[in-house]
Amino acid sequence: MDKKKVTEANIRDYISANLDLIEPRLVLVGTEFYLPNKMGSVGFLDIFARDAAGKLVIIEIKRTNAAAREAIQELYKYVPLLREKFLVKNTEVRLILLSVEWRELSTPYAEFASSAPFEVTAGAIILDTDGTPVAIEPVKPNLSTNERKIGVRHFLWGFPDKAAASKAVPVIARRLQRFGLADFVIIQSRATSPNLCGRSFLYFAQRELRFEEYMKLIEASFEEVELKDFNDRIADLTELEDRVAEASDAMWELHGGVPGRMEIGSDTVEISHPEKGNIWFKDGAQEDIIIHRFGRFVDPWLDDYTIIDEIRGDGGESDFRLRFAAHTDSPPQMAALRQRVENIFFFNETWLGSVMQLIRYAERKSSRARVELIAYSPEDILRALAASAFGFVGYLPTFNLVIEHDGDVEQFIGLPEWNGSTPNFGKVIAEHFSGDGFGYFIACHFGENRSMNHDIMADLGLRYGVFREGKSGLERVRVQGSSIVQVKGDIRSINHIIDNYQEEVGKIVNIFMKDQGFSNTIKKFIDDEYDMAELRLEKILEGEVKSKKEIYWCGDVEKCDLCFHSFSLMRFMVDAILPGGFGANICAACFLQK
Repeated sequence: MDKKKVTEANIRDYISANLDLIEPRLVLVGTEFYLPNKMGSVGFLDIFARDAAGKLVIIEIKRTNAAAREAIQELYKYVPLLREKFLVKNTEVRLILLSVEWRELSTPYAEFASSAPFEVTAGAIILDTDGTPVAIEPVKPNLSTNERKIGVRHFLWGFPDKAAASKAVPVIARRLQRFGLADFVIIQSRATSPNLCGRSFLYFAQRELRFEEYMKLIEASFEEVELKDFNDRIADLTELEDRVAEASDAMWELHGGVPGRMEIGSDTVEISHPEKGNIWFKDGAQEDIIIHRFGRFVDPWLDDYTIIDEIRGDGGESDFRLRFAAHTDSPPQMAALRQRVENIFFFNETWLGSVMQLIRYAERKSSRARVELIAYSPEDILRALAASAFGFVGYLPTFNLVIEHDGDVEQFIGLPEWNGSTPNFGKVIAEHFSGDGFGYFIACHFGENRSMNHDIMADLGLRYGVFREGKSGLERVRVQGSSIVQVKGDIRSINHIIDNYQEEVGKIVNIFMKDQGFSNTIKKFIDDEYDMAELRLEKILEGEVKSKKEIYWCGDVEKCDLCFHSFSLMRFMVDAILPGGFGANICAACFLQK
């Protein structure tokens, strides 16, 4: 037979008689198998079969690119019709798409295969010179482009002035474009912090490529030895996200590494990431912001605020923080929410399960509901405890999930809680960090502390709890189908550990205060707290009758009798009478608390 005259029917009939071309032990049920449809056009399955496991197999045959355009629509139609006829589950159905030509079919098939709720495979039909199928070669779905996602590896360059930073932008852009990156942003700004003296900076972030895309660029440019070194470097990385991050870093090695002082005139360069980006671009931290856009970031519909939010990790780019909202009647939004929940709670099985249950609880509502999740899950309970000892909750793992439905609002809160057992921080350091506090920071550097966190919490008598605001305050809850059930028992926050075991907690505080970043954060927090307290006290005093004489203290009291904070930089000292009749010299912060 002339190959050009071979029809789909010819190919269908031959393959149906030779199902082993597809896979062994397929059993033919029928060809042009009829499926009735009460709501529209009926369906005819090209080939209907059962596999060795008893699953129903729909095999769709296409001959030309023109016919291939209809394939995905037909497959979407066939499955519900099959469910209607046979009362089967999605897990009991397989779809196999076979085509001679794949140019028009490749992209829609890839999208279909990635989102279909059933098993989908495909193959390219190989015809001999007579038009007879002689083989079927597997076709793997190959998505050409992922949805927009900012990569987690960023860079930050510092410059003495705006002119130097502006001059460096095209140099950096050319370097990136030369080794194959097209979609990226370089954000130029001036820091407002007095410590940075108003210097100018460039912050780089790129659209994250798929691992295969990075590898294609790397393999095209690396020498054999360089490629082997890179493959050895990622060999032990089991998570795809880690492999992608390493591959994105390796891109800089293609053409001379990260640009530095000699090439672009910068005097500092450092690696950044969403957590650091969140601090860098917090409200008021930068001014004179200019976003230099390249590739598909040059998009009038993509505003500057969205780009900065995604660099900060608010859209799910961060492994620690998340702010995301979805409506239950939008499958793409709910799928995106679930994916982000799985990412941020990767090391936190308790909250992962609880939040997923709360999402299902929202989906069981009788009509559309809105779910908003704000979460912070660094999996670093020791740092959270040390900071909480100073009243700083910025490292405390937590989530806030709000469900809005028909005008009602339900709020669920995730917080660590303590079971009342005696903590032994010395034992924790000995068992998890070889008895050396510095071992903790080594573990953090390699990201190992997150995987240890669950065991550390168990050793300290801590667990992750889920609560909601009840009539008498927080109440512990769990999800049970379409209901929220209160869980009885005392609720003890980590502040109870701090209050009851100050000496033990002090061991952890001493370790962390040796870390410059931690100690600077705490000192700034304390200074800000005392400044705010003095402003509040000053406001209170404005309404009081002032003495004709200003009174100054000239004694030798150096510190607050309660918190021991130095009076040297304070404006107020309160000569107070505490409960029980005891006199004390205290600061504004303690006065307002007590």
